[in-house]
Amino acid sequence: MTDGARRETNRVAFYTSRLAYRFLWWVFYTLIRIAYRYRPSPHQDFPESGPTIVAVNHLHLTDPAAVSPLLPRQTVTLAAGKWRRSFLVDFVLRIAGVIYVRRGEIDREALRQCLHVLGQGGVLAIAPEGTRSRTAAMQRAKAGIAYLALRTNAVIVPVAISGTERLREWLHLKRPTLRATMGAPFRLPQPEGKPSAAELQHLADLIMIRLGLDLPESYRGYYADQIAAVESGESDILDELEPVPA
Repeated sequence: MTDGARRETNRVAFYTSRLAYRFLWWVFYTLIRIAYRYRPSPHQDFPESGPTIVAVNHLHLTDPAAVSPLLPRQTVTLAAGKWRRSFLVDFVLRIAGVIYVRRGEIDREALRQCLHVLGQGGVLAIAPEGTRSRTAAMQRAKAGIAYLALRTNAVIVPVAISGTERLREWLHLKRPTLRATMGAPFRLPQPEGKPSAAELQHLADLIMIRLGLDLPESYRGYYADQIAAVESGESDILDELEPVPA
């Protein structure tokens, strides 16, 4: 396959019909209600239009199914390129709308696709950590989410999930509880001039701290101390974030 053909194959992955998307949304919602005791907490101020990034901690393959019922707008999801090799997973993700990302390198094609989705006023779901947590505790975010948000002036909506990783409890005839909590939307502060790598990392960390406020303590991992300081009033670091008017 030529480079041009490969780019075209990647590009069309995030285009899907609204009818197919809504049908898959119904399937996800049904299956997630069967597999888990599903406890969703949506937020009434989800942006009705404009570029929006949904930031989600990543625990399990079922995370997109856990999050999608909370989202009132059609959403494109970032996924690891390895899932192209799974016929079933690839088929489902392409119906849902997906951008595949090559891990361990700067994937400029995926970046271009993300900017395209947001530039068209779309919704993009991202796991800022870049990979699934093996322990369920949050890992440090990659700076990419901050770059995308600043470049497109996107609104960020945090969604904290806990329990998807416990699906194996069915082996012990237990139906696990899954909680998905959506926080209030916000924007990142725009720095003067081109942001440095350190500034982008700082902003990505702010996103995770805000997201982690809605997680149980055992899930907070790398950000546990910073989240605890915010909760106790010892830190006002999240004051840097800009609330989005309702």
